[in-house]
Amino acid sequence: MLAWWLSGGLAVGLLVALFHLRMVQRDRAAVQAELAQARAAQREANNQQIGLFGTQFLIEAALDAVIFVDSKQQVVALNQAARELFAGRGDPHGQTLIALTRNHEIDDLVKAALSGGDDLDRQITIDDRPFRARALAAPGASAEWAAVTLRDVSELLRLSRARRDMVANISHELRNPITSIRLLVETLMGGALTHKKRGPKLLDKIAAETSILQQMAQELLDLSMIESGEAIMRLVPVSADDLLREAVDHMSEQAGRKEQELVQVPCQGVMVLADSEMVLRVLTNLLHNAIKFAPEGGHVGVACEVTGEWARISVTDDGPGIPFADHERVFERFYRADRARGGAGTGLGLAIAKHIVEAHGGQIWVAERDIGQPGAQLVFTLPLADKETAPSGVSSVAES
Repeated sequence: MLAWWLSGGLAVGLLVALFHLRMVQRDRAAVQAELAQARAAQREANNQQIGLFGTQFLIEAALDAVIFVDSKQQVVALNQAARELFAGRGDPHGQTLIALTRNHEIDDLVKAALSGGDDLDRQITIDDRPFRARALAAPGASAEWAAVTLRDVSELLRLSRARRDMVANISHELRNPITSIRLLVETLMGGALTHKKRGPKLLDKIAAETSILQQMAQELLDLSMIESGEAIMRLVPVSADDLLREAVDHMSEQAGRKEQELVQVPCQGVMVLADSEMVLRVLTNLLHNAIKFAPEGGHVGVACEVTGEWARISVTDDGPGIPFADHERVFERFYRADRARGGAGTGLGLAIAKHIVEAHGGQIWVAERDIGQPGAQLVFTLPLADKETAPSGVSSVAES
């Protein structure tokens, strides 16, 4: 009997022990599940934080203005470029997009993005500046946020206009000499070549038109080399008088065709630190303009004087002159001053001259003429070379 009670008690104790063990295992599994859920939640929170940080980092790194808005078009994030673009309009966070930008085109673009539209790229104007605006909505059936980027395209449009102007100018200026050469050749082929007086005159006209084409081709090549950084200068001491004499000799035939007097004022003993070939391009361009604008039988002069540590070189003509309002702009690429001065040209010569002179450390400008004094005077400076310790160097025109 006692044995039966002992065995029964042991059985009951074993069952209780097994029950408690299962309860402990169940509680342990529940704790592990809770820990796993907590770790997953922490990872999700970390990923969201990393995502937000990464998104903010990326939009701050963008050069374009970037704005994020929620489904109610309230601003939730923007980068420094956007803050600068819409500065002075209070704290942008929490504002509506229209309140921040005050631009209905941007507001309509983002509305179209949030509603699933497809016309999400257009050009708009902000403070008289052209921008390319693009919108993007979060993927899904119902977008919860959208982003808009604003890229300033002012420089692109300016360059585009400059290219169009260049093509138009070149096409126009090429057509004139090519047409003249064709007509002159046809006249010669028609029998004028054997005429003792008329034949040589027609050949002279062909030579003049060919010089115009050559000048245009050289200007285009010079500009291409300058903008690509391939125009390398080697600065060495050279005689300013020799440079002026060589430029005058080179342009004397062109001046002779207009029966103009081309005069060089000697400046012996003046040594400048320069690249001879580059400076000759400057002088050739300036003399070409002077001869072109000076009248038949007119006067063109080139002179040099020392001012402090600089050689001051001037080219003067007695043509109609340059209006004061154009004194700065004549050195811009493709800009052509008042056509009352007449003559052909691409508007590249003075821009090229400015690049070269500034690469030498000098300056170039249009000098003001005294009242009643005709013509134009263009002046540029070059550094004087120390005869004893004259340095030499290499630089790129593009660095200017």
